[in-house]
Amino acid sequence: MFMREITSKSGMLRAGLLLIQLFNGISGIVGGFLLVKDPSGAGLRMPLSWLDGTPFSSYLVPGLVLLVMNGLGNLGGSVYTLLNHKNAGKIAAFFGAVMMLWIISQVSWIGYQSGLQPLYFVTGLAQLILGMGKYRKGKFNQS
Repeated sequence: MFMREITSKSGMLRAGLLLIQLFNGISGIVGGFLLVKDPSGAGLRMPLSWLDGTPFSSYLVPGLVLLVMNGLGNLGGSVYTLLNHKNAGKIAAFFGAVMMLWIISQVSWIGYQSGLQPLYFVTGLAQLILGMGKYRKGKFNQS
């Protein structure tokens, strides 16, 4: 049924949101898992010196936050979007804002280190906008 909806404007918006949530979620799970597995950050070429001046001595806690909030949170939210659940917009908007806050915190603590930082800020912003503005009465319209 979802595939038939994609031809409508609301279906395309919902599909776009779903893709953003899947992208953010899978990226968060992979990155978070790698940081938890190796809290030194060496596997992702992230030196521990980046953490100087932050509350963290390793990438374990940031990895856990990335895994749970940006990874599992977005994947869970994508299920709600796929099912067109009445709370899908709120969930998507929340985790879009979390992604933006994650990037803002990261840049304020470690500085600009990668083109991935603006990319994920933009995907978080797009997710926030779609989650807040494109849902009506809790669901994408079926028109």
